[in-house]
Amino acid sequence: MCRKGNNLKIESENLEDRQTQLTIELPDDRLNSAMRAAAKRLGRKAKVHGFRPGKAPYTVLLNQLGEDLIFEEALEQLGQEIYKEALEETEIEAFAQGSLEEVVSREPLVLRYTIPLAPDVQLGAYRDLRLSYDEPQVDDEAVKRVMDDLRERQALIEPADRPAELSDVVVLEVYAALHDDGEDSNLLDEKSVSVLVAEDVDWPMPGIANVLIGMQAGEEKSFEYTFADDYADESMQGKSADFRLKILEVKSRIVPEWTDDLAKNMGEFDDLLSLRIKVREDLIEEAQRQAKASYAREVIDAIVDESEVKFPPILLREELNDMLNDLQLRLRYQNLSLGDYLKIENKSEEELIEGLNPQAEERLTRALVLGKIVELENIEVDDPEVEAELEHILEGYKENQDDARTLFDNSVGRRRIRLDLVSDKAVELLVAIAKGESDNVDKPKKEPTSSAESAEERVDVESESPEEQNE
Repeated sequence: MCRKGNNLKIESENLEDRQTQLTIELPDDRLNSAMRAAAKRLGRKAKVHGFRPGKAPYTVLLNQLGEDLIFEEALEQLGQEIYKEALEETEIEAFAQGSLEEVVSREPLVLRYTIPLAPDVQLGAYRDLRLSYDEPQVDDEAVKRVMDDLRERQALIEPADRPAELSDVVVLEVYAALHDDGEDSNLLDEKSVSVLVAEDVDWPMPGIANVLIGMQAGEEKSFEYTFADDYADESMQGKSADFRLKILEVKSRIVPEWTDDLAKNMGEFDDLLSLRIKVREDLIEEAQRQAKASYAREVIDAIVDESEVKFPPILLREELNDMLNDLQLRLRYQNLSLGDYLKIENKSEEELIEGLNPQAEERLTRALVLGKIVELENIEVDDPEVEAELEHILEGYKENQDDARTLFDNSVGRRRIRLDLVSDKAVELLVAIAKGESDNVDKPKKEPTSSAESAEERVDVESESPEEQNE
């Protein structure tokens, strides 16, 4: 499409990825005026022989400073002016700040801009979705496993002046080296590590119990071991290593039998039965939590699969930035930097971003679908709900309350909390619809008024300066 206005010749072309490209031709006098104004600005700072600052003629400045420098100075201001005029003329609603992609030519001056448009989300018939939900069951065997684990933790461990037996604990020195001439041939070098002598223990290698049984404190043993082709760590499959073990100490481990007194010692329980009941209740609660989370993912996946979502690249970049910021925050609490993490993973930052890209695209798509449903269903969160959630979050940072408050208790943090709560409400509604339990599934509460309200919030959040975030 080509149009003229404000002495600008504008050609627009819609791109596939929710962007519009504007190619704009300016009249020569517009560039000449901008060049002279730019030269005057530069002349106030430049030292020109024979002239006071700001008094040198344009032709003199052009010769001394060079046309390219003056053009770049002129374009910095002129480009912004032309961009605003072109948006007004074309009545394009930019979703975020556009970018000057290219100076197509200088005579005449032709500029090419790329402008991101709001995401387009076309939902399927999500109110017709029905998925079966099975209540999770907890069997007696699951209860027994937890009870056995609790009992094992009450074991009495004492030094034993005898050879190691099954169920003992031994303190070891362990050294292992791969059959490899490379620099990284060392596999293990542990000076004092406790190991349970049990058939299902596979560290430092499977079958370690058979090696330890019968060994006494002070005894050493060397042997060669080849890891199986189906070993859990794929990097070790089929490789051989030389092991050297030394037992520093043997400890007996006596696991008590279940009694009412033992149950009472483990908490506020009247007897063994009350402990068993609590274990079953906790298992049911956890199973229900996992089942509900899995069901919610299944519901959202089904809705996303039936939806068509298009968004500009800027949104994907913002999602990737969010993920990188979250990663750096988690690393900071482990006293690691992003550079440390990249060294550990043996990746470049470009490889890390490339690996995160599919996940970022999936997260963004789901967020946009939920945002559209929030809009259609008029789902809202009030300030008291945000305050309550903020306090709940801060409770999880007891040792870093000040840092956590700085991170979350600001305009950006509150806005993110609000968006999370709104999304949670949307998920709850969709789950109720899929189960057939919603009281209002006939029609949306209002017609859509914006194609990407939540996505706009996302860009607004990321565009704020650090000073604005801490207001």
